[in-house]
Amino acid sequence: MEAYAPHEAWRLGARFDPEAAERRIELVDGYVATRETSGSVVFELDGVERRLTGTLGPGGITVVFGDATNGAESYGFRFVVAPLPDDRGATVIDFNRAFLPPCAFSDQFVCPLPTPENRLPVPIRAGERLVRR
Repeated sequence: MEAYAPHEAWRLGARFDPEAAERRIELVDGYVATRETSGSVVFELDGVERRLTGTLGPGGITVVFGDATNGAESYGFRFVVAPLPDDRGATVIDFNRAFLPPCAFSDQFVCPLPTPENRLPVPIRAGERLVRR
């Protein structure tokens, strides 16, 4: 497994804006399904507010995201899980903990692709990058 070196700058304070919504989610095999998302993780990166749609579960807020490193420096997309928000909606998104989806390791897994709003136009040089083969 290849990964970027951890850096504290990629651990960002965030808030969770709840908004349950049905979204069309494309899977890596081209199948399109409708899934419910729970809201957005909102954070500031380089002075710009960014939003990533996620799904709230018992272990945190799961986000599927893409960024400007995909395809060249990193796999096509990655996952990150933010801790459950506190009673004010505060959480943290730590891109150092970004990890590769199961489909990066085997074609037998079918993973969801990032929705258009979860494709960041900036590079996120943190977390897992590529499977070493």
